[in-house]
Amino acid sequence: MSDLTDFGVPSLGDLLTPRLAGLLRKSGTPVRYRDQALIHARGDIKPGLSMVRAGAVRIGNPGRSGSYVVTTVLGPGQCFGEFSLFAALPRTHDAVALGDTVIDQISRAAFESVLAAEPELSGIMLGAVTHRLHAATELIDDMRRLSLPVRAAKLIWQMASASGHFDAVICTQTELAFALGVSRVSSGKALARLQAHTLIEPGYGRILIPDFTRLARWVEAKAELAPLARARPVVKTQ
Repeated sequence: MSDLTDFGVPSLGDLLTPRLAGLLRKSGTPVRYRDQALIHARGDIKPGLSMVRAGAVRIGNPGRSGSYVVTTVLGPGQCFGEFSLFAALPRTHDAVALGDTVIDQISRAAFESVLAAEPELSGIMLGAVTHRLHAATELIDDMRRLSLPVRAAKLIWQMASASGHFDAVICTQTELAFALGVSRVSSGKALARLQAHTLIEPGYGRILIPDFTRLARWVEAKAELAPLARARPVVKTQ
């Protein structure tokens, strides 16, 4: 599921200076989780920031009907827990380790101590949260506007663009269904439509892209809205 961890949205780790990254890491407690271990559950209210040091974290929720919707998959350098940290809001999703995973768990008190000593951290955190909100707003529009085959094609295009591997994305059809928030049957029908247009080919543990440029042009023609230019994040180096 590695290509689901990044859609071109800068992580907190991308934005932090090496010095600030080191301070945050020292302020937290590294916790190791085995594959499929629950890191926190929907409704938990313990405030704090969690940063992925190694491995990956699936953010999602099971429904009462048994369906499971993946909101995102976070990789190294990415964080979660901002709702609990800044607004004392309960956790909205389950967080589950994918493979052996190490999380730096930073308590609210520890985070506030670093913030008091390093005020520039507030601007960096605001930038990271704003980038994520920007991407989420675009996703909500896609869900309300686009058909499932177009959403699937756009997701595959985004994953390939973010990973830099333009001939395939590392993602099973089941994982794609989770990411789209639909059943395996529905996602299979959408992929069959894309395959009929020769835009993708199914592969083992991946989805093959015969012609990335053609896929991109097809998505752009079907998306109805002109794509937004993505501004480069300001990354500090001192």
